[in-house]
Amino acid sequence: MKGCCLLYSKCLILQYHPHLLASLQTLTNKKSLFSSGTSYSENDSGCSSSPCENGGSCKDLEVGYQCTCPVEPVAYVGINCELLYDACTEHGCPAHMTCSRTPGVLEYDCVCPAGPAGAACGSVDECESSPCTDPRLECVDSPAGYSCRCRPGPSGGGCQAESSVCSSQPCLNNGTCVAAPGGFRCLCPPGFSGATCGDDIDECASGPCRNGAICRDSAGEYSCFCVPGFQGSHCEIDIDECASRPYPCQNGALCNDHVGFYTCTCAPGYEGTQCELDILECASDPCHNSATCLEGIKGYSCACWPGYTGQHCEEDVDECVTEPCHNGGLCLQRSNPAHYGTQPHFPSNFSYSQAAGFLCQCQPGFTGELHSKCSSCLHGVGLLFEEMGNVISATEIS
Repeated sequence: MKGCCLLYSKCLILQYHPHLLASLQTLTNKKSLFSSGTSYSENDSGCSSSPCENGGSCKDLEVGYQCTCPVEPVAYVGINCELLYDACTEHGCPAHMTCSRTPGVLEYDCVCPAGPAGAACGSVDECESSPCTDPRLECVDSPAGYSCRCRPGPSGGGCQAESSVCSSQPCLNNGTCVAAPGGFRCLCPPGFSGATCGDDIDECASGPCRNGAICRDSAGEYSCFCVPGFQGSHCEIDIDECASRPYPCQNGALCNDHVGFYTCTCAPGYEGTQCELDILECASDPCHNSATCLEGIKGYSCACWPGYTGQHCEEDVDECVTEPCHNGGLCLQRSNPAHYGTQPHFPSNFSYSQAAGFLCQCQPGFTGELHSKCSSCLHGVGLLFEEMGNVISATEIS
């Protein structure tokens, strides 16, 4: 593999040539640190375009170019050294363990799972199988699994050496300390900034949550807690409560959407929050003169006793208005409560069931038939004619 050195030295060299990359993939029986699949052009400008990133050095070749990527203080890989080295992608851990690493650092940890399975895993010395394949790394066993750490001394010289400026671990919030001219610099994880990664970036400062929502800041992200009536990642969507199924308003009512709630405009004859109740119009006792109130949809009707009329049976039919009693006969309406208990031939108590019709009290000497009350002479005998429907009865009175 001429022109290429793996992590066993202090450089990573990648030639920008697809045929060489294919050969490397074939020769190495594991995941490679090299990226493939890039296009090749004989007219490529080579190093004149400064293609190597992150401090990588470029070398022109007869065809194409190659980048030498740095491995310290931070390791990079990729055709143009554009990617941070990922130890878990290169090495990995046993299937029952989880790999933990810091991008750009050669060291990594293999952690046992939680629970009883993890307890059994931690009781085994994983280092007995020499899992750290990079000769610059040594295995360090722990109750939680094992770690692959840089060997001390010359054999570990290719690892990222912890300089004296980083020995105090100045980088906060899991930031990575790397040596830099005149001191150190910190590579901050998402959500933090500052010289030592001590500043928590307030993602809520820009006011991303809308419509009165509460913004909760966390490391590298934020969450919006919506007030009732709104939804969406930024609470930007007004929930249409009237669009719920089933339709909230009943019996043909109109639904009115508001922020966080709805109201129903009921059709005539209904009431309730959802217009679910049929209004009992008869509850107000609208019918007069002891009439019967009949409930209906959106209304009511009154069933009147004979002798009464009107929408509410409020009108007393005046049977005496046509002056049915002749020759001075006195017409007495049966619907007049004043006659009961005071006039002869009237019951002592008034009843609506007997209120229809009239009585003719003839002058002495007169009687009559159905259509000519008190129209015949009886020579001084006074009769009382009582009409109830089509029945007339005569009673002699003094």
